[in-house]
Amino acid sequence: MIHQLKRQWQRRKLTRDGLEYLFAPPYAGEWVAIDCEMSGLNPKRHHLLSIAAIHINHNHIDTGNGLHLICKPPVPPTSDSIVIHGLRGVDVAQGMDYDAMLALLLPFIGNRPIVGFCPLLDMAFLNPLVKNYMGTPLPNEVIDIRALYSRRTGNRTEGVLSPDQHLSAILAHFDIPYVETHNAFDDALMTAMAFLHLKRVRG
Repeated sequence: MIHQLKRQWQRRKLTRDGLEYLFAPPYAGEWVAIDCEMSGLNPKRHHLLSIAAIHINHNHIDTGNGLHLICKPPVPPTSDSIVIHGLRGVDVAQGMDYDAMLALLLPFIGNRPIVGFCPLLDMAFLNPLVKNYMGTPLPNEVIDIRALYSRRTGNRTEGVLSPDQHLSAILAHFDIPYVETHNAFDDALMTAMAFLHLKRVRG
């Protein structure tokens, strides 16, 4: 009920036509896994570099229809961050501006709940761009697979990331292969696989 009221309040702030569907109640059994790569961890100083999104339909991950978008940030990534995500200045220089990225991303996300690993950090980078684009942040429910895993294992850490809550550890728990290459699409795919296992466990 609280989430529904929040959606209604946010819809009144919508400034861009044609996006009303984002505020419709989500369909049962549909989610979207997302992952972002950033130039750092501070949304006030760093920038979004890429984002991937993959649909989850009931017990199926629609990998053939996923998005993986490279963005052109106002400041190129530093050598320290390139080591992590592999996106060089020359890579992002050919990327999309943020409005063009959102024009593709928002219809793909639609009204689906968003699934992620530490998604609040991703949303801290994404939502200011969304608000600038359409007048309000995304209204979608956000699901952190760490919270699902913590409830399953009984390991509650009050928001502090413990070693057995890292994505690699969660995947290992379900015998899901961990892809060492660090990019948004692979991370979104692994997040989606972990979510399906956790959803089945929850029944």
